Amino acid sequence: MTEHSESASIWVGLGRAIGGAIIFSLPMMMTMEMWWIGFYIDPLRLIFLILLSLPLFYRISTMVGFRKSKTVGDNIIDVLVSYAVAFFTTAIVLFVLGVIKVDTDPGSAYSILLLQAVPGSLGALLARNIVGESSEAPEDEGRNYKDDLTILATGALFLAFNLAPTEEMVLLSYKMTSWHSLSLLALTLLVMHAFAIASSHCTSAELKRGITHWIIFVRITSTGYLIAFTISFFMLWVFGSIDDQSFYNTIKGVVVLGFPAGVGAAASRLIL
Repeated sequence: MTEHSESASIWVGLGRAIGGAIIFSLPMMMTMEMWWIGFYIDPLRLIFLILLSLPLFYRISTMVGFRKSKTVGDNIIDVLVSYAVAFFTTAIVLFVLGVIKVDTDPGSAYSILLLQAVPGSLGALLARNIVGESSEAPEDEGRNYKDDLTILATGALFLAFNLAPTEEMVLLSYKMTSWHSLSLLALTLLVMHAFAIASSHCTSAELKRGITHWIIFVRITSTGYLIAFTISFFMLWVFGSIDDQSFYNTIKGVVVLGFPAGVGAAASRLIL
């Protein structure tokens, strides 16, 4: 590859990263709750969010980063660049929208941008799948179980991040009874299992065997729900949605958020 084509490839990758960052973070940039959270979020929780997202983003980079390189150093650079791209991209958009102004408190503005950079950097890393050419998309061949778990966590994180800051999660948990929660849990597992079967590439003969469904349920559906449940709890904690809540209401809130998070986890195996 010539120096000119290498330079062009870097700029194309950067352009796709910017596009992916905007696509993933735009719903949150247009949401009022995400603006206000930056003014009062606990800095320690924000640090935890970013630090715990780094290993996941590194794993994503090894699979579908916005560059084709797979070396450790390049993957680390991809993650850092994705954060930088998302940070500055969202800064420009929020400034144009008037959310962040010249006289905005620097600490609050920085917190808002760090929050927005999490989904934005995820979009930047997935840019090859979102806005790249299909010929450059990663192949399913060679995907191992760790890759599946990474994909499940990616889908769960994206949808949980979108909904965790909203008041509706808490409101729905208050409106639901124990039977509602159990029914929602069962529905979540049912929908997730349907997605898991659709993405399993099993033949009709294999799907007729009960053992096949059991294996898929254990390896993908139930494991995916545990991942979605954990991420849902973590996101509700980060945004303070379960502060001062009883254990009972906390579990109901996690089950509510676990529905979109679980569906996002299972559906991501069809997309990524």
